[in-house]
Parts: sequence; C-alpha cells; structure tokens
Amino acid sequence: MSQTDPAPTDPHKEISLAAQEEQNKQIMKAFGKLVARITPWLVEVGGWIFGGLIAFTLLVMASLLTIGPVDPAIMVATTAFALALPLNVTGLFLLRLVEDLKHIGFEEELAQAFQEVDFTVGEQVVSPKALESWRKRRTGIVLGSSLGILALSLVLTLTGMTAALWHMAWWIGVVFFAMVIISQVIVIVAIVTSQPPDSKEEKEQKRRYREEITRQAKAQSKKNEERA
Repeated sequence: MSQTDPAPTDPHKEISLAAQEEQNKQIMKAFGKLVARITPWLVEVGGWIFGGLIAFTLLVMASLLTIGPVDPAIMVATTAFALALPLNVTGLFLLRLVEDLKHIGFEEELAQAFQEVDFTVGEQVVSPKALESWRKRRTGIVLGSSLGILALSLVLTLTGMTAALWHMAWWIGVVFFAMVIISQVIVIVAIVTSQPPDSKEEKEQKRRYREEITRQAKAQSKKNEERA
C-alpha cells in the first residue's frame, strides 16, 4: 500500500457521528420551539429584572455620591454602578419596545401602509407568514441583545457592590463575592436535582429514538456510498 493512500475510515464511527449530529439538530429544534413558547414570559421577567437593577443602582449611587472619592474602593464602586445604569435602561427600553410594538401591531400597520400606497414589491411583507417571521426575528434579536446586556450589567453591579463592601472591610467584600458564587451553585444544583427521573417508558422511548436515529444515519451513509 502506498504511503499516500488515505487510511480507511471506520464506518461505525461515521454512523455514530452522524447519529449524534442528527440528535443535536433535534435538540436545537426542540429548544427553539421552547424559547418561542416562553418568549412573553422572558420579556416580562426581563423587564422586572432591569427595573429592579435600575432602582437598586440609583439607591446605591445616591449613597456613594454623598461619601465622595475617599478611597479607590469607593471610586471603583461608583464607576461600576455608573456604567451599569445606562445598560439597565437600554435593556428595559428594548424589552418594552418589542412588547409595545407587538401590542400595537406594528407589522400589520406597516403592511397596511404599503397597501395604501400600492407598493408593488410589498407582497411578501403583506403576507401573514412574512409578518410573523419578521416579528419572531425581531423578538429573537432583542432577547439575545438583552441577555448580553443583562450579563454585563450583572458583572458591573457585582463589581460595584463588592467594591462598596470592600470600603467597609476587605473581608466583607470577599465573603460577599463567595456567597454569590455559592448561591449560583445552589440554584444550579436545585434545578438539576428537581428534574424527575426517567420512567421505564421514557427510557424505552429514548432507546427507540436512538435506534431510529442510528437507522436513518446508516441509510444516509449507504446512500452516500452508492453515490460515491
């Protein structure tokens, strides 16, 4: 055999990878449907979170401004909260905007405006399917942007709060940060352990699903070999 000949590939490995890829596609599809169903709840909860962060930031900043730049910890805390405030306002504005646009029927009003001026290429915009697709895309972009804004705002708020407590005593800031990490671990453990164990029927369904995915992958692999 020549050294330049490629090594033979393991068909079982290719089938396993194809089955895993197909399963990942199914999982992502199911996750997308879940997000679409709970989008109104996500928007509402996001508005509460951003509103609470705005109120908290304003209260803490009012106290910090009365203290003044007495040491680096206070300056760090004031800077962090000052940076977090515009982010919180932006996140709240985006969530309220997407919700209000949905309530007033912005897409329907836009389509009506196109119809009134006899917009010749507006047929796709006027169709209900296109309007719904446009609305879902806008909501998805806003939710993704809001999630990024919220993550950055929480980091800044945590930094500011730790620095403010550090002004009192360094160990208070350290203990506070440690308790935040412990709280997150508790939440994750509670969510994971709250999931009910799979019953025999569910295990059997998952086994049959894996077998079906493997069968489809084998059939696809066979077709690819016949084409080659």
